[in-house]
This record gives sequence, structure tokens and C-alpha cells, in this order.
Amino acid sequence: MKIYLRLIVLLLVITTHVVVGSSSSSPPQEQGPQEQGPPVQVTYEANWKSINSRPLPSWYDQSKFGIFVHWGIYSVPAFAVPGVTLGEWYWLNLKTESDGGETQAFHNKSYGPNFSYKEFAPLFKAHHYNPDRWAELFAKSGAKYVVLTTKHHDGFCNWQSKYSDGWNSVDQGPHLDIVGTLSKSVRNAGLHMGLYHSLYQWFAQIYADDWASGRTPTRDHYISTVLHPMMKEMVNTYEPDVVWVDGDWEETSTYWRATEFLQWLYTNTTVKDRVVTNDRWGSDCRGKNGGYWTPYDGYHPGKLLSHKWENCYTIGSSWGYNLNEDVRNFKSTNSLIRTLVSTVSCGGNLLLNVGPNAEGVIPMLMQERLVGIGQWLNVNGEAIYNTTWWRAQNDTEDKNLWYTTNAATGAVYAMSFVWPDSYNLVLTQPALTQNTTIALLGYNGALAFKSAATDKGIEIKLPTLGPNSFPPHGVYTFKLLNVT
Repeated sequence: MKIYLRLIVLLLVITTHVVVGSSSSSPPQEQGPQEQGPPVQVTYEANWKSINSRPLPSWYDQSKFGIFVHWGIYSVPAFAVPGVTLGEWYWLNLKTESDGGETQAFHNKSYGPNFSYKEFAPLFKAHHYNPDRWAELFAKSGAKYVVLTTKHHDGFCNWQSKYSDGWNSVDQGPHLDIVGTLSKSVRNAGLHMGLYHSLYQWFAQIYADDWASGRTPTRDHYISTVLHPMMKEMVNTYEPDVVWVDGDWEETSTYWRATEFLQWLYTNTTVKDRVVTNDRWGSDCRGKNGGYWTPYDGYHPGKLLSHKWENCYTIGSSWGYNLNEDVRNFKSTNSLIRTLVSTVSCGGNLLLNVGPNAEGVIPMLMQERLVGIGQWLNVNGEAIYNTTWWRAQNDTEDKNLWYTTNAATGAVYAMSFVWPDSYNLVLTQPALTQNTTIALLGYNGALAFKSAATDKGIEIKLPTLGPNSFPPHGVYTFKLLNVT
């Protein structure tokens, strides 16, 4: 009963955390870049000072855009209350009735009150799962890396882990090694492959026993016999470029023995020189310890930080597939591109989620959004990939114009969310020199420009274009050379 009551309290805390977007640990807001590059060949120690000294491998910052994939047996019931609960939290929603009993009512009506969550496993068929088609779509979106959920909080593994007690996608459900098949396809498509892993499990008995006995570093049977062996098995088997952890909030990094695992990951594995990690290694870590920062879902500080960060973001309101969402819950292509642009301008990466259905089909609306982002990146990608922050991140108080720069070429990119009716676009931050040139990406004609009327900034005369001649999706990139 104590465990059950604590789960209810925990759910209320986490639901507030997800919906409101608050963070118990806000990172400092100093401006300036984080040192990056290939890690120095050193042996790291199992403490945060040593772990945090590791430089971030440069491929990650250069990539800017990745795809998150939430897929598991929660994709079978595919139910959550939009804006209140999440599809991948179905089991806990069912147990705690955190949404006022709506999940329970749906479950009883659809499957019956005696139908257990684990009985969804045989219904997780994945008949239409085609990892090559997924990888093709992800590459077409312009993403450079993919992060797949290997085990969410329900404990179901998407590979045949010998530490899963048969609760996995090979012994049950589709009888497929999902992690292995998707990893191969993603890499064949030229993308980096990353793996998400939840630190905790809602109803694992060994985890509950540790909890009931009062968890301490010497009472961590779950860590020593399940979590660490499983995560090491995952890394050794699939050699991921990203290890993305979650489910950290119940305990500090001391209980999760995070620095011990990271010491091993950064020192003794085949991926030690290229792997990146996030910061969710314990309740004491977000925005403070680990790799890049992702203190909460949808994290976007709106300003340049001193540390690399990531905005993990959804197209709809849920991460796992949710048939209870309608089109109003889905962000437009234009909105998603704006989020990508502002995220990159402030030094972050965007990790955009898709939630396939139980048959392995990514919803058509999500596919359409990804294809649209790819169309925009085909024209404007040079303003995103391999860029860095400029001295000004944005141009206006309403945040309709954002900047990046390419340190190698000196090009400054101004990305505008508007096309003024006056056909005059004023950039307040850059200034002209005698050798300035300005081009609109996706348009072959010349642009007229001059110093702004206030003698501060640049005024660009926009060209008159036909309906089919505008660069795609309503975000326009101006390439500025030789400006100050």
C-alpha cells in the first residue's frame, strides 16, 4: 500500500512537471560556447568533476536535428487524455486513475476490467514495421540522428535482454529485435543511432523491494542485478552514439550509481570517443551533471547558454501513440520549423518525437510534418547544420527573426518568420560593410539592400515572387556575407 500511495504522489508531481514545464534545477544563463571536439584519451573517474570534464563529441552539435521514437506495448491501447496524461504512461494511469478515471473507463469498456496491462504484449504485432522505411523517412526529414526507446517506465524491452525476464519484444509481441533492426537501418541511411533507457520501472518487484527497504548505496539490488547489467548489455550489443536516460527523479545519482556507469561508458567501451549522453542521471543532475542538458521536456531557454542543450519536443501532445488526439493537438510544419530555428540559434539541438502505432506505422500526419521539415532543410540547411551561435540570437522582441553563423565561412544567416507586406525587411543587429552581399536561400535573383533609416541595421528590399516561387513553409533565410 505504501508503494501504491507513493506512486500516486509521484504521478501528480511528474504530471505537473510535464504539463507545466517546470524544472527543479534551472541551469545558469551565462552566454558563451561549451568547449567541444573529440574527447581526450583519458581514463575518467567515477565522480562528477571528472565526468563533466569530458568534451562533447563535435558530431552532436553539428547535427542540430534528431528524431525521438516512442514505441512499445503502450502503443496498443493508444489512449491518453490530451494535455493531461501521456500515452506511454497508460499502465500507471490505469493503476492510479490520475486523469479522473478516464483511462480506467476506456480500458474497462474496450478490454474489460480483468484485462491486465501485460496482456497487451501479444497484441503488439508490428506487422507493418519496416525499419528501412522508417530510416528513409528520418533521413528525408533532414534529421542527423535517431533516439529509440529501448525500455520505457513499464520495463518492456525492445530487444531480448537476458535481464528482462522474458518481458521483451523478442520473447513476446512481434518476436523482433526492434533495437537491432532499427539500428542497422538507421546507420545504413547515414544517420547516428541513439538509445533511450528508463532508469526506473513502475512495477518491477526488485525495484519495489529496494524502495520498501529504504534505498541506500548498499541496498540497490535493482541497480546491480538489473539496471547496470542491462544498460551495459545494450551498449555492448548495439554501440549507440547517444545514451539518453530518463526516469531519474525518484533518487539522486548516488542511488543510480550514475558516475560509475558513465566512467565505464566513457573509458571502457567501443563508443567512448563518440557517445553523447544527456543530464537525467538523478534528481540532483538536470541542468548540472552529465552530457548535454535537457532539464525537462520541451526545454527552450530562449537565450544562449554556456552549455550544450537539447529540446526534446512532440508533434502532438503525447510521446507514445494516442488515438485520442485530434488534429488540433498537432503542431504545424511552420511551427515546428520555427522551433528548430530558434532552438539552433540559441545553441540547442531539436529532438522531435514520433509515436508509431502498434503495427509499426508512423501516423501519416507525423510523416507529413517530417517531410515538410526536410523540404525546408533542403533549401535552408546550410543555416542549420554545422553552424554555431552568433553574437545576437534574435532580432525583435516578438522573436520573429533569428541568427546563426558558420565559423568556417563567416556567413551570417538571418531566418525570418515573416514576409512583410511592405516588402521591406529590417535587420537591426548586423551592419553593412563595403563588401556585404545578401542572398535569399531558394531564390536565384539579386536583392537590393541598404543601411536602415536609423543607420543601425540593414534594410532588405524583398523580391516580388509568384505563389510557387517562395522558399517553402514560411520561414525565409537570408545569407549575409561580410557584415559586422
